[in-house]
Amino acid sequence: MAFPSPETQQSQYKYDVFLSFRGEDTRKNFVDHLHDALRRRGIVAFKDDHDRDIPRGENIKPEILGAIEKSKYVLPIFSENYASSTWCLEEVAKAVECKDINEGSVIPIFYKVNPSDIRKLRGNFGKDFAKIEETYTGDEGDIKRWKDALEKVADLAGRELKDRYETKFIQQIIGEIENKLGPRLSYVVGNLVGMPPRVANVVEHLCLGESDVRSIGIWGMGGIGKTTVARAVYDRICGKFDDGCSFLANVREISKKNGLVYLQNQFLCDILQENNLIIRDDHRGANMIKKRLQHKRVLLILDDVDEKEQLEKLAGDLDWFGCGSRIMITTRDQHLLLQYGVNAIYKAEELSINEALQLLCLKAFRSNNPPAGFEKLVEQVIGYSNGLPLGLNILGSFLANRSLRQWKSELARLKECPEGKIIDLLRLSYDGLKQKEKEIFLAIACFFKGKEETYVTKVLDNCGFYPDIGMEVLVHRSLIEIRDNRVWLHDLLQEMAWEIVRRESPEEPGERSRVWLFEDVCHILSKNSGTGKVKGIVLQSGDWRTVCLNPESFTNMTNLRLLDVRAIHLSSGVNHLSNELRLLTWDNCNLMSFPPNFLPKNLLELNMRDSFLTSLWRGEKVLEKLKVINLSGSELLIEAPNFTNFPNLERLILKGCKALSHIHPSIGILERLCHLDFGDCVNLRRLPDSVGNLKSLKGLKLSGCSNLEELPESIGGLDCLEELDISESAIIHLPSSLTFLKNLKKLRFRVSEGRRQNFWRTLTGMLRRALNSGRPRLPSFLGLSSLTELDMSGCSLLEGEIPSDIGCLSSLRSLDLAKNSFTTIPTSIEHISSLEFLILSHCKNLEVLPTLPESIIFVEVDKCLRLERISNPFIICTVPDSGFCFTNCSGLLPQDLGLTLEQKYSLSLLRYTICYSTRFPDTYVVSPCPKGKIPEWFSYQTVGTLLSIDMSPNWFHNKWRGFAICAFFERTNCNSCQDLENARFIFCDLYVDGNRLDPTVKFPIRFVNSGCLWLGYVSSLLFPPDTNWRGSNHIDVSLRISNPVLKVEKCGVHLVYEQHPTDFDDFLVSWSSSLPRDWDSIYREFRQPRKGDIISVPSTLRNLFKMHEGVVSCGVCKFIADLENPGGRSYATLLYVYWNPGKLRRLSPQDLLKGNS
Repeated sequence: MAFPSPETQQSQYKYDVFLSFRGEDTRKNFVDHLHDALRRRGIVAFKDDHDRDIPRGENIKPEILGAIEKSKYVLPIFSENYASSTWCLEEVAKAVECKDINEGSVIPIFYKVNPSDIRKLRGNFGKDFAKIEETYTGDEGDIKRWKDALEKVADLAGRELKDRYETKFIQQIIGEIENKLGPRLSYVVGNLVGMPPRVANVVEHLCLGESDVRSIGIWGMGGIGKTTVARAVYDRICGKFDDGCSFLANVREISKKNGLVYLQNQFLCDILQENNLIIRDDHRGANMIKKRLQHKRVLLILDDVDEKEQLEKLAGDLDWFGCGSRIMITTRDQHLLLQYGVNAIYKAEELSINEALQLLCLKAFRSNNPPAGFEKLVEQVIGYSNGLPLGLNILGSFLANRSLRQWKSELARLKECPEGKIIDLLRLSYDGLKQKEKEIFLAIACFFKGKEETYVTKVLDNCGFYPDIGMEVLVHRSLIEIRDNRVWLHDLLQEMAWEIVRRESPEEPGERSRVWLFEDVCHILSKNSGTGKVKGIVLQSGDWRTVCLNPESFTNMTNLRLLDVRAIHLSSGVNHLSNELRLLTWDNCNLMSFPPNFLPKNLLELNMRDSFLTSLWRGEKVLEKLKVINLSGSELLIEAPNFTNFPNLERLILKGCKALSHIHPSIGILERLCHLDFGDCVNLRRLPDSVGNLKSLKGLKLSGCSNLEELPESIGGLDCLEELDISESAIIHLPSSLTFLKNLKKLRFRVSEGRRQNFWRTLTGMLRRALNSGRPRLPSFLGLSSLTELDMSGCSLLEGEIPSDIGCLSSLRSLDLAKNSFTTIPTSIEHISSLEFLILSHCKNLEVLPTLPESIIFVEVDKCLRLERISNPFIICTVPDSGFCFTNCSGLLPQDLGLTLEQKYSLSLLRYTICYSTRFPDTYVVSPCPKGKIPEWFSYQTVGTLLSIDMSPNWFHNKWRGFAICAFFERTNCNSCQDLENARFIFCDLYVDGNRLDPTVKFPIRFVNSGCLWLGYVSSLLFPPDTNWRGSNHIDVSLRISNPVLKVEKCGVHLVYEQHPTDFDDFLVSWSSSLPRDWDSIYREFRQPRKGDIISVPSTLRNLFKMHEGVVSCGVCKFIADLENPGGRSYATLLYVYWNPGKLRRLSPQDLLKGNS
């Protein structure tokens, strides 16, 4: 099956949607959520991520206007301050100019604004536009263009938020865009011949409208198009599976090469969007898939399955997946599908005569019909191919642009092929290649399938094959394809290549050009049968079996260019290695040094990890083409070579060379060296001054150099240096020139428990000693403007030893200050505008956490025993998989109050949770609760996870709002701390008179430890409006948790009714003998001006959070706030909470008090 040459209409546009918005209004909330939803549904959206506050006189960037032209639809998102930006106004005018607005190409979104205010330029929107009119100094005609455009777009039928949930609003927008875009053509499929009916057939068998879990098999011979059909179906329906989709390609090959754990990890990462999963073996991986996905509606494609175990470990049973999930399996073995018990089997069919004719003509003639005189020849080709798409694809590409005479000649050769031998049929295209193109194809098929294109190109180029041209020819001939920057080819084509190499010498592998099977490598090395015909020996990376060889194993292989092996054991030294080698990778090699006659002048890479080498060569060996030396883990290496022999070296990795004590000063001549790693070289005592001459160096790693005590002053000359790691080293003299590294992005000083040093104090002292040297006179961060990551953990920093100007690090994203001894952090940290991650664990003297920047995403504070105050506790974090984790900080807990923690805070937390659950159903809190007691005010309690309630006759009335649900956790496995960090869920099911209600309420949890009290709120609004609450006499509440490390010991339920705030306060007092100081001030923050409306939320808070992940409380802190009158101050004690997910914003008292319900 082949792509047609004409471009489809859809390809005219680079983007599906252009988002025009005012950054300060919507960038970090609505637009970010909308863009993420578009991305997850496969809709390509252009979102400019730069600041739109254009300096006076500066014009909009041309690429922005160009993106509007290249987008099929434009979404102007009108917000309160939209008209204050000339950039936004120009965008909407451009949209009107280049789009047919009457055909729906412009879809206005009205976000908290009235369409009539935009149309008539009134209200705040009109005031902003009037200001633009007064101050704009550009072309006078622009004002009229903008005004006309606003009026036209505001007249269109757009989408208005009004008072709706943002998530539902976004879903409606997505649905409308998907309807406008219509069915998408697969990037794999395009308008492939015969594809639509095949895809429709498979989709019909999938029964997508049913809620059960179904599986379907696609069965057929190789080359018939099973994978193509599966990809087309995947691309068509993947948008219907919100919980995730995964296409596991080449299961047969990848499982043999990398193991099933690799595929299990890929599957889980695709669905869960977590990249740090740890799967120790395929049995645990199978259990993890079942536990993590049994409540998710997923789409899974298992492509090219050939063993039952692959199905058992990747999709063992249908109950592994949530309702509505679909599994598709492609295979050549029908019996596997019957064993698995698929619901249906689709037999992949050959192309019909008409389909085969169309496909062949498209590939050979770029038309649907053959030219005059070719009709009979085309019929013969179709007959030979037996309707097999791969064969037609290859033959069509091979015969393209050939004359009638050439067609007849090639068809004569076809007649010699045994009937039905697809391999021989495919070889016809290979035989038409030039010699270098054949070499490239065989090398890719035998050694480089699935490798990165740049790596393959580099190696083949060094072998003299000119791959830029040759690989392009192979792509045009449909022999290979470049996908995701990797080189691929069909299994049948690979089998053809293997057969071509095998036929070079059917009986003796040593007479073949390429050797890749372990048994063949064993044969030629142990029997010395290798000859000059062998050009490459490459063993798969997963094969660590030992091959024993003798000194003469490589003697006769004088043309060997590629040698990539792992655990080859030498019974003695090797007398000879080919001087034609381009790539030498030999891990665990027990050579002490290379043979004296080994001079590979064309060597590109030398990889000898964990070798026994003591030195590389005896004497001088000039290798001008050598670019990579990797001898990491070679613990016997005594000296580094003279680098004048390798002038073009780009990467030098000597990590873990523990005997290495000296670096040759000639290292300074390596003008192209960009990566230098001496990590864990424990005997290395100094670096030569010439290191400062490495003008291209970007990364310098010296971590673990426990005897390296200083850096040369010349290090300040490393103009391109981006990363410097001196963690765990013995450096006691830091040069003042360190602050000259203008491009430095990552700086690591980390010290472990075993080796505590005060590095920063050392730097401070060195800079002070530089007062008379013309160097910077103050210990300062001012020179490190590009720094993005700073790790000073374990450096024993005392109070005042962090430079006060740390706030000048405007690019800093990650700051690790764990295991230090300071009591405070400079307040200038608030000005680090890009800071997202802050680690302060084990800072046992830390007393105060200063105000943090609004950019912060994650803060980890563990075992900071003296921490008493957090300056801005209401930083609300709504970025997925993020939060504030305060654990084992006893100073944050109130020591002077007599009540138990659950008595003090559970009721107030309920109020807090109810307040936000009206908008965000997944809101919940978790509080430490050592005694494991469910608060007394929970009317119904039980031991275990199932609570049955006999309802009182008049329990239901119009003030009932929902259920407060409480649970107490205990750990079942004290050794599984790692598991607590992964996102887990509590599932809550409600049964009314024995009938389960939809939906199941799911609350994500994270960082929950043993002895925790969980409090959630389930609003009645979550359930269908026709639920018969009034007539129900019995309600069951069932809790289950997906984390195998945690167990629900007890649970409780309380019916929640709407109350006046003072009634709620009285309720609190009735259950508490004393309350935290000025507790009423907390309630005033959430109280509305209108009486009797505790459930309502201030308008300014409605879009402040988007709770998908929930809240974990971690302690108590003090918060000072200006409340109802500007002159007064109130003090409140608040529970500090860990929020998980969307974007960041600080919640101020003004936010809490503004707005109406």
